[in-house]
Amino acid sequence: MVVSGYLNKEGESLTPFYNLITTKTTWLKHTVTPWVKTSDEQPASQPNNTARILHYASALRLISTHTTIPVPRLLGSGINPDGNTWIELERSHGVWLDVVHDQCRMPPTQKHVPDGEECAQCDRIARANARRFIADEVIPQLAALRSDTTGLEGLVVPPLWVTFHDKGVVWPVKTAAAEEGGRGKYVCCHGNLHSHSIMVHPETLHVMKIVDWEDAGYFPEEFLGVWSVERREHERLYEDGERRERLARLML
Repeated sequence: MVVSGYLNKEGESLTPFYNLITTKTTWLKHTVTPWVKTSDEQPASQPNNTARILHYASALRLISTHTTIPVPRLLGSGINPDGNTWIELERSHGVWLDVVHDQCRMPPTQKHVPDGEECAQCDRIARANARRFIADEVIPQLAALRSDTTGLEGLVVPPLWVTFHDKGVVWPVKTAAAEEGGRGKYVCCHGNLHSHSIMVHPETLHVMKIVDWEDAGYFPEEFLGVWSVERREHERLYEDGERRERLARLML
């Protein structure tokens, strides 16, 4: 349901959505065609993936230019002769929020638990830092970015929590009159912000990078509330059909 291809070491990771190659200095994401099967028999490239990869690049240009939200540096993106799309990012050497608990991240004299044991205290600290950072820094800056049309650069990419249930869904670009004061009706949203897309500093446990902007774009303000630093809470979005359909109706 929630898939992350990012590695904490060099290597290659195949997910149902893309192939990710991690080197010492870069992350390279690309689609895979013709479709192949992963070990659990899921196709390794899903509908919208071609658009989603290029959408990621567009979102990074927008966010890095108009906000101070920490995102990976875009090194390049494009379409290969075989039709696969790709994006290359500068790699950051932090810790993914979902694996902070694997060990204690404190200095030797301040360890919460012995070496080799999982650390619930570091996990709580990191998630509290992430929750505060998103609420105080990320959401206000995204809310300040406005548009009178949905999507991004003429394309609306439905988020994974929608296409997981309806792979053929298409959301048209919508246009609405500007609000009082000339503000656009729609706000910029990440679209799929959760613990898999948050990297923290390995020592301070403060947020270093927000990644995975494939589903970003301008949406109704209700979409700004679709985020969580708890994996289980994010998974509920996939299960809560009523909330999902309520949000989807706003796009039709």
